Amino acid sequence: MTSMIRSSRIPALLAVVFTAGLLGACSATTPEPRPQPSAAASTQLVDPSVNYHDPHAVCAAFAVAAHRVDTAVDRDRADVYRRAAAYLDAQLAAAAVDQDSARQTPQWQELVQHRAYTEVQVGPYAGDALPPDTAEQRHVGALVTVRPIGRDGWRGTLERHTVVCGLRPSTVGWRISEYEIG
Repeated sequence: MTSMIRSSRIPALLAVVFTAGLLGACSATTPEPRPQPSAAASTQLVDPSVNYHDPHAVCAAFAVAAHRVDTAVDRDRADVYRRAAAYLDAQLAAAAVDQDSARQTPQWQELVQHRAYTEVQVGPYAGDALPPDTAEQRHVGALVTVRPIGRDGWRGTLERHTVVCGLRPSTVGWRISEYEIG
């Protein structure tokens, strides 16, 4: 397994990580500018159904949010990033939604054409050994299975991804400070 993604490389890698796999390479379409969330605003995001005191629950919820798409409500991938930010620490959440995330890819256009959504299932991690936990950081993994489904009967290719989360404690429980999607 490659080393964990460090926050200094996060802004450049986030667009690549999310668009790889399900959405592929970016097209040349220029995105509309989007307002950037402030670090203070991103710490306010909370999913009340998640136990933030359980690092496994936080990583699993993030893995699902990062892969769940519904073109009936999502304008573009930036909407997906905003939902996934509920599980990230303030620094990573502030970097999560940038202008590159709103690019329309051919894969996104295919999802839109079929009015598609994704069915996402999360299971136990079965990848390479995780980095050791420390007093200040836990490492948790999950296996995600994603199937795009069109409201017109179309079925996309079933995909499997591993998600490895590095989590740090915060005043509201565990938050993801780094992650890797493979």
